Amino acid sequence: MALVNVSTNTGGDFVPIVKYDARAGRLFRVDKDETGSNPVDITRAFRAVFDFEQVEVGWILFSAGGAPDFRMAPFGQPLPERPTADYKQGVRLRIKLSPACGGDVRELAGTSAAFPRGINALHDEWMTQAKLNAGKLPIVSLEDTLPVESGAGAKRSTNYQPVFRIVGWAPRPADMPLANGHAAPAPAARPAAARPPSNGSTVVAPPPPAAKPAAVASIEDTMTDDFG
Repeated sequence: MALVNVSTNTGGDFVPIVKYDARAGRLFRVDKDETGSNPVDITRAFRAVFDFEQVEVGWILFSAGGAPDFRMAPFGQPLPERPTADYKQGVRLRIKLSPACGGDVRELAGTSAAFPRGINALHDEWMTQAKLNAGKLPIVSLEDTLPVESGAGAKRSTNYQPVFRIVGWAPRPADMPLANGHAAPAPAARPAAARPPSNGSTVVAPPPPAAKPAAVASIEDTMTDDFG
């Protein structure tokens, strides 16, 4: 189910961003200091937890030299009214970067046609796997980029569609809470095993189970530790 071709939200606490440059097919962590914005290329190392449970869709205005204006709604709710023709359909969600990419929570948003196509495909993959990974969020990597040409003649241009892949699952990080402070529901406790009716005999404890070999951490276990 596509996210794009999908209560107004224009504010909120500032969250640092990750920017996808569709013209170059690159991902940048945008850091800020007293000198301004400093993009850091994290394309090759990119791995992050994506919070698709709280993804937003709607209208976005990116203006040169100014803060972006978001008119968004949670996915599945009616699309907000488009303020003007300058606003483009887009998607916004929070991600938590792996330690190799910075390790903090960032906002990822975009309107270029190539970017939502990549997010739509990833969202479809998430929807097919989410029920099998209840209580967890997908760990995502950037596998590739695909050239997408548009226009003709002097107006011909090439953008690059990101190809994201789910490479693991992790519990929701503590610094990515659900809206309004709600915690993700805890797994239901297993019911206690029923005792057999008493027949006057002496109950003998079963023999202890055979010792199991030491567990070897899997790649997914290691990735999950990155997002604890």
